[in-house]
Amino acid sequence: MMNSPFDRIVLMANDVDRLGGVGRFINEMARGFHSRGYATELVGVSPSPEGHHQVVERSPEIIVRTLMPQAPPADWIIRSDSDKQDRARMARHKKRFALRKIAVDKLRKLIPQWGPRTLIICTQVYGMEHLLEAGYDANDFTHPRVVGQYHGAFRGAKLTGRDYSRVMEAYADVDRTVFLTEEDALNFRLAGLNNTHWISNPVSRPAHSEATTRRNTIVALGRYDEVKSLHYLLAAWERVAESLPDWNVELYGEGDLRTQLQEMIDDRSIPRARLMGKTDHVGDVLASSKIHVISSQHEGLPIAIVEAGLLGVPTVAFDCSPGVRSLIDSGRTGLIVPQNHVGSMAEAIASLAKDPEAWSRMSGVCAEGMTRFAPENILDQWEDLFMQMAR
Repeated sequence: MMNSPFDRIVLMANDVDRLGGVGRFINEMARGFHSRGYATELVGVSPSPEGHHQVVERSPEIIVRTLMPQAPPADWIIRSDSDKQDRARMARHKKRFALRKIAVDKLRKLIPQWGPRTLIICTQVYGMEHLLEAGYDANDFTHPRVVGQYHGAFRGAKLTGRDYSRVMEAYADVDRTVFLTEEDALNFRLAGLNNTHWISNPVSRPAHSEATTRRNTIVALGRYDEVKSLHYLLAAWERVAESLPDWNVELYGEGDLRTQLQEMIDDRSIPRARLMGKTDHVGDVLASSKIHVISSQHEGLPIAIVEAGLLGVPTVAFDCSPGVRSLIDSGRTGLIVPQNHVGSMAEAIASLAKDPEAWSRMSGVCAEGMTRFAPENILDQWEDLFMQMAR
């Protein structure tokens, strides 16, 4: 634990053990900090949505808290007079703020209990907004210290609009705001956020059965939603499927667009493409695949690219963020293609699938290159940051 100014690390997220990169990140960090002697806690604002929970392993000494007794209802925002006349919507609106009050009241009690030797790593803006409502004051030396995180990219925050303003407002006074790449940290600093820093996420080699056999499979690991835009992958596969008769595509995840994606597969008779649903066995999925695809509109530093690389699976990705460019040396450890260019994605997939020697070279190089994200290396960087924060 070095001579750290902190005894306790609290990792705060929207929810704990949710499918996806942030869920894997907070569990990896919690295990790492606990192994280094810190009292470690995980705090979720609300429970994971039904069907989106992932099974994880960690020490029972790591405290896990969920602030809300249930997930907030969907469709609660009141935008118009007609919404105000909708009794069901108004009930959801009232319920949403009742749950928020429960969460804030719990945080109001926890803040002084944690005290100044605690560091809260707020991995998502939503948690920080609840801390501020609970009375967190960065200038009160009896309060914990806070590091804010944003797991997206500057470009993605600007595209969504609301994310950008929330980051700038919620993290204005915290000790540090940590981004995933140097370029994103610089862009937010130039935009006026003066406390920026950058540290990549830690990624362990996913556990998998040693008996796993490689198949001619193209795989995607991501939510079925607009950001992941998996319809681009399906469209790219549709273009090359006939020329790759012994290959198939598998999409692992869950989300609101499951029906639309399945309809696209059915309506266009896209061959050998399947929606696999969620998986608790990421390592086995990747170890049995040959090509990983990221078709997102924006990303931070996608853990899935690192996990795939560690298991020798090169990634074909849209040029959607500095994080993607920092992970893939295009042509050497994977292939980056122009954003939303279906033809280029199709060509990249086909070029790897049809050239076993090129795939084999790329598989070996990408596995070697991803070792820099080993948890021990990343935890060292976090503890260096802790020392910089010593008052």
